[in-house]
Amino acid sequence: MNRADCLRPLLAGLLVAGGALAADDKTEEQAQADAQYQPLVPAGPAADPRWSDNSTGTVQLGAGYTSDDNFMFGQYNGLHNDGASLIGNLRWRSAAGGDSWWRASVDDLGLETREGEFTWGMADKLRLELGFDSSLQVRNDSGMTPFRGGSTLRLPDNWSGGASTGDWATLGDALHRFDRELARDKLSASISAALNEQWRLNASLSHEVKQGTGDIGGAFYIDAADGDAALLPLDVDYRTTEAEIGLSYSGSRLHLDGRLDYSGFDNSDDALYWDNPYNTSAGPGGIALAPDNEQYRGRLTGQFILTPEARLQFDGSYALASQDQDYLDWSANPGVLIVEDLPRNSYDGEVAIGTFNGKLLLRPLPRFEIEAFYRARERDYDAPRDGYRYPRGDSANQPASALSVYNTAYDYHSHSGGAEFAYRLPLRSRLSFEYEYEVVRRDNVAVRETEEDRYTLAYRIQPWRNFTARLEAEYADRSASRYRWDQRYYALLDVELINATPDNQRYINHPAFSQYYLSNREQWAGKLDLTWLPADTWNLNLNLSWRDDDYGASDLGVTESEWARAYASASWTPSADLSLSIYAGADSFESDQDGRAFRGGAEKNAFEIYPPLPQASDPSRDWSLAATDTSLTLGANLQWQVSEALALQADYNYVDTEGEQDLADAGAADLAPEDFPAVETRLHHFEAAATWQVNARLALRLDYQYYDYDSNDWSLRNVSVTSLDNVLTLGAQNPDEEIHYLGASAIYRWE
Repeated sequence: MNRADCLRPLLAGLLVAGGALAADDKTEEQAQADAQYQPLVPAGPAADPRWSDNSTGTVQLGAGYTSDDNFMFGQYNGLHNDGASLIGNLRWRSAAGGDSWWRASVDDLGLETREGEFTWGMADKLRLELGFDSSLQVRNDSGMTPFRGGSTLRLPDNWSGGASTGDWATLGDALHRFDRELARDKLSASISAALNEQWRLNASLSHEVKQGTGDIGGAFYIDAADGDAALLPLDVDYRTTEAEIGLSYSGSRLHLDGRLDYSGFDNSDDALYWDNPYNTSAGPGGIALAPDNEQYRGRLTGQFILTPEARLQFDGSYALASQDQDYLDWSANPGVLIVEDLPRNSYDGEVAIGTFNGKLLLRPLPRFEIEAFYRARERDYDAPRDGYRYPRGDSANQPASALSVYNTAYDYHSHSGGAEFAYRLPLRSRLSFEYEYEVVRRDNVAVRETEEDRYTLAYRIQPWRNFTARLEAEYADRSASRYRWDQRYYALLDVELINATPDNQRYINHPAFSQYYLSNREQWAGKLDLTWLPADTWNLNLNLSWRDDDYGASDLGVTESEWARAYASASWTPSADLSLSIYAGADSFESDQDGRAFRGGAEKNAFEIYPPLPQASDPSRDWSLAATDTSLTLGANLQWQVSEALALQADYNYVDTEGEQDLADAGAADLAPEDFPAVETRLHHFEAAATWQVNARLALRLDYQYYDYDSNDWSLRNVSVTSLDNVLTLGAQNPDEEIHYLGASAIYRWE
């Protein structure tokens, strides 16, 4: 059976069911014909007045303890170090009444993820906010490096180099751990002022500092086939400033919001330099880092009510980003011979980005609605095009002019338009059909233009007050213009090299290879959402999603992918004091990809049809990859007000993922691919809290977390810093964490 056929019986079943219900009770149909659809939302437990925080201020102070150092449990929450930490939270606001008000808050005072905000205002007239926000990302820190330093990485004075990593006699003594942490600290201020009943002024300013240590790959090489590489610590010191000023208008029929934005990025380091651990070159290596840049943007959004049955909505923006940082020297290695200067001192380029979204909402009949829409996104580059004779890998001398490479502009223009037609039927049901057409034009890529037609049919019904169902089926067909496999070759390389290359070898990617986002594609997708409230205390949900992408015209590259998801949840609220919910979900993603193994030179001819075939023309050198990723999630949550003095909370999450990659070949004698080992991860995370209300103002709280995470990624398993002869890795290991966290605190409220 065709996968698309699976959707038709489901849709037909819902339509027939709706018709049968209507036929059984015409009186009910008439009574419900004009009834408004109401989304089903589970009723949560009513808030206890003492926990609704009606007081003027609340402070929480205590201490927490983390059982061990980690980088998964504490990746973003600041609890990555073992030992004690301060629990500190504050809420404080002005008393009710008066012409003005204020409030202040501080969270996670004892952690590196602390944040705070102070707000002062006058009702409906003026609002001023000041804030700070700190965040920390911790990554796998089980690796080691022999390098020391910041923007210039040095090896020990007694370093003994060699042709491969196994030849470095002093490596063991030089290795040391380093923290792979990135910290962000942001200060912000904003103001909103009402100029009169219709006009309002808004402005904001923020400054963020990002510092820490990441990692980056560097290499010394003579050509692309022979390189000596290393994973390097990367010193990060970024500063970003953002500013915004806007003016909004709100009238009886017209609403407008106009804004001007500025964003500036400053990198304290222009480049990363490092000593060469190999003996292939005496000089250091260098990598240019993210350049300073800035962007200005204007945006206008609005809505105009034409008539009670027609309204227009729009959202348009135009941004100009620029980068003119001075170029670095051709090479960090003074031993590299340079015969020609840089073509210019800086890139001096700009990128203009324009977006527009418009909607026209119509209701020509009481039950009939039309939504017409148009979307556009354009990206245009304005930069001089030059040839760059850059020395390869800080090892070889500057190449001949024929080996120059050119910067390329990748202009992008996307326009789409369509309409959705919806009709409200009996039993609070709604049938809709949407059509969208999109055309995308790109410069200097293999496909100049793609066109896509997308059709969406959706049906929603609420035959009873406690049950809703929604079904959606979607079909999309994308067609691509002629595949110009040589376009990237012509855009990137020098005409002298192009003329010296046989025309059957003028390509970067194999001519039969098709990039998936530029390929012909047929897509089917479907969704089914069911919600049922069998009683006032129960809420049941089922969500199913599926998508299939077929790249039938692609010989090499991605040929097919399929994604499916199933999610179910149930919640039970027998009283205002108790709420219990559980959920389960499963995801599956499968993709098929084909490729061809071949060398350069004469073997690169991809158009020979008579034997003996060069490798690029030989289908027996094809290989295929079947990839499958699956995940399972389970969870439960409990909220229980045991008594007036005691409240309990508990939450559990389980995640199990697996990735498989199976390889096969088409029969070439020298190809014997092996399947990659499966990659598995498992997570158990349990959280519990108990709060005891000592009196009206004082409460004591106990928090506990159990976190168990392990992974068996083959790319990290038993891989040391010297496992690869010509690649110095960090030697990081798979995470295997079992963490206990305990926190005890007191909460005090005052009037």
